[in-house]
Amino acid sequence: MKPADQDRLLVERCLARDPAAWSQMYARFHETLRSAIKAYLGRASQDANLLDEIAARVWYALVRDDFKLLAKFDAARGCRLATFLSVLAKSESRMLLRAERRRKTREQAVSKGEAERDPTSGAMGRLSSEEFVKSLSPAERKFYLEVLVTPGLMDDETDYSAQNAWQLRHRVRRKLERLLYPGL
Repeated sequence: MKPADQDRLLVERCLARDPAAWSQMYARFHETLRSAIKAYLGRASQDANLLDEIAARVWYALVRDDFKLLAKFDAARGCRLATFLSVLAKSESRMLLRAERRRKTREQAVSKGEAERDPTSGAMGRLSSEEFVKSLSPAERKFYLEVLVTPGLMDDETDYSAQNAWQLRHRVRRKLERLLYPGL
């Protein structure tokens, strides 16, 4: 039997929810998957926790949404299961690294803003109202200016669902509380 046919049968057994097939797939492809992740990450692959995190995300992606992604594997297209898993690993790696970069950028921006504020002055001395408005997301800024600052300009929250208005009000309030009471 060709390796591609073996892959197809293994996937079919996994889709049929055969626990032994999952064990076999994991035993057969986990190290290959880790090698693909290492190759993609380069120097960052020295972090064993990162490798395990990405590998776990790939395995989860296969079973998420009732095996939707695993069901897309088609050996008839000439693709081996190891290649399919490697492509998933690359995609999951990119998504995780992008999310980490965004998180670090946000944290640096916040910590930079905190360092620039003078702790001896009042809260509004630390951050002007214009700077506060700039710290809001576009949706928060629109809600703040149109509904909270100038009520009556619009029919209050008519453009917002109750849930959306609550969420925006909550986020603006939280940011304002962090401004006024930085130690909380």
